[in-house]
Amino acid sequence: MKIREQIKLVNTALSGTLDLYRIWAKKHQLSYNALVILYTLDDYKTCTQKQICDWWALPKQTVHGILLDFEKKGYITIAANTRNKREKFIKFTKTGEAFASSVLGELYKMEESAMEKLGDEQRSQLLASNTKYYELLKEEMQNG
Repeated sequence: MKIREQIKLVNTALSGTLDLYRIWAKKHQLSYNALVILYTLDDYKTCTQKQICDWWALPKQTVHGILLDFEKKGYITIAANTRNKREKFIKFTKTGEAFASSVLGELYKMEESAMEKLGDEQRSQLLASNTKYYELLKEEMQNG
């Protein structure tokens, strides 16, 4: 198989995986972007808007709008950093934790089940290959 065909298959698998998360979000009356923000807050417990933007390559305005909606619904609190007033810390309220759990709990189980079905060896290969491809592509883009 030629390298362009392999790249196409990798990109198709990545795009398809992201589409599964979009479908899951829609099933829960969320946008894909709102889902990844929930996912991030659940993973990190406390983070900043800038961190969310950087991790997911999302526009600041998009993240800000979703965070304001979450705050209005009582899912999150946004508090100023005492050391840097421009930076705000975001974390779940109890209501937000319950909401995130209702959206993410089953998703996590399915992710974990899929990874377990790969087995240790394929899981290690997947992680190593994806990480290496990312690092090499990043290097190429920085140099090219």
